[in-house]
Order: sequence, then C-alpha cells, then structure tokens
Amino acid sequence: MKDINQTRFIATNYYNLQGLRMLPIGLCLILMILWANGIHGPARDLLVPVLIAAGAVILVFAIDRYYLHAFGRVQRTPESLRLENWLAIVGGALALGAFWMDTLFKLPFSALGLVFAAGLLADYIRMTWLVKGHYLLYYPLGAILMIGLSLLPLLGAPDWWLGYGLRSQLLGIAMAIGIFTMVAGIWGHIFLTRTLALRQEVPHDHAI
Repeated sequence: MKDINQTRFIATNYYNLQGLRMLPIGLCLILMILWANGIHGPARDLLVPVLIAAGAVILVFAIDRYYLHAFGRVQRTPESLRLENWLAIVGGALALGAFWMDTLFKLPFSALGLVFAAGLLADYIRMTWLVKGHYLLYYPLGAILMIGLSLLPLLGAPDWWLGYGLRSQLLGIAMAIGIFTMVAGIWGHIFLTRTLALRQEVPHDHAI
C-alpha cells in the first residue's frame, strides 16, 4: 500500500474492485442483445437466454471463489451494506422506468443510457467521497461517453445503431452498457491486482 488513503480506498471498496465479477454480467448482456436482435416478433423459445443466464451465474460463482482464494475477504460494515442496498434499489427502479420509457416511446435520446451514466457518477462519488486522490477514473469517463451516446439522435446522428446492425436505440445502448461493463471490470481487476500482492493461502475462513 502506498499510503493510508489508498489503504482506506481498497478496504472500503474491496468488493467493488473485484472486477472479474462484472465480466459474466457484461457478456450475458451482450449475448442477450445479440439473441434479441436476431429474433422477429414475440420470442417463443426462451431456452437460449435461460442457458446464457445460467452460465453467467456459474461463472460469477467461480470468480467469487477465485477472489476468496487469491486475496481473502474484507468484512463490510452494516452501514456500507445498507448504503449499497439502497443505491441498488433506487438505481434498479430508475433503470426499469427508463427501460419502460425507451420501449414505449420513440424518444430523441436514451433514458436508459442517461440513467446508467448517472449511476456511474453516483457510484464514483460514493466510492471516492472519503478518499483524497483520483481512483477509477473510468467511471466518470464512462459516464461522459454514455451521455454522449445517449444524446446522439439530438446531436444529428439519428438511427446510429443501424450502422452496427442493431434494430433499435434500446439495443444499441444496452450493447454499449454490456461492453463498458466488461471493460470496467477488467480495469478494476488490474487496479486491484497491482495494488494488492497475491497473498499466501490462509486456512480457515480466508478473512483479512
């Protein structure tokens, strides 16, 4: 650890920095978008998305075991868990509302993309509020890029998603979210592994 701020940042955000957890989620979203983009009319067979989701769950479990074995565990405080749960509930509700708006209305922007960008900024502020220094700058950078992408129709690029073979703005934004999720996950994992040395295997509960 370089200094006390970095130590505090790692200890507070240890779970969030385990970026490989995000890879199955991002990949699952991308595969779901490709599947949805390839069907016409109501979906009659949901076997493919069910298998994709099941594979993502298995991968998340395997990655969780990897982090536990390689780095151990940091016990989060009840206050931290409570804040994260509330942010997840509020963010999920806003995302569902934005998804509903993008589905029912032909908006000249993406509500889902703007909500995702706001979520990135809120998460960045939450993770760095008590720590001096610049960490995880891909959060605000990703928010800026997502805002720009969400406003492309207003900026003179209507139907930009067609150039990528996607049938709707919603699919285009969801694809961008999936790609960003994977990139951010890899970036976060690299940050964690460069900051923490792989520890020696510790018996019992692997706690640090």
